[in-house]
Amino acid sequence: MRFHFNLERLKNLKERLEEDAKRIFLEATAERIKAEQDLIDINEKIKIENKNFIYQISNNLVSIQEIQQWRSYLESLEKERIKLGEIYREKMAIEEEKRKKYLEARKERIILEKLKERKFEEYKIEFQREENRNLDEIGIQMFYRKEE
Repeated sequence: MRFHFNLERLKNLKERLEEDAKRIFLEATAERIKAEQDLIDINEKIKIENKNFIYQISNNLVSIQEIQQWRSYLESLEKERIKLGEIYREKMAIEEEKRKKYLEARKERIILEKLKERKFEEYKIEFQREENRNLDEIGIQMFYRKEE
């Protein structure tokens, strides 16, 4: 008598689906991290450019036309920051959605693994019962042979 789990193919499928969901989740995490780094970079760039702008103005090193150009440049950086912030929020939402799908796939796999373990325990108990019945039968037959 050999153990056979009827849902083994389904369990294997769930394992592959979990691995795929995990890979997709990790890709989404990497994209979110890149978007976060882009946002950090633009914030740092804006901070540096603002310091340079203030330094140039305070030391009277720029003309009115250069101030206007610099302001336009800083405004474009601010628009870029807003755009990157929106991208970051989108990536966070996508990452959360992929995380939920991964956790659901993981949960389904774990359920099947626990079911397999439970079925294996039932198999071991039934196997032991069968083994005990066989040993009892052998013992009874040996007893009757001694009697004869």
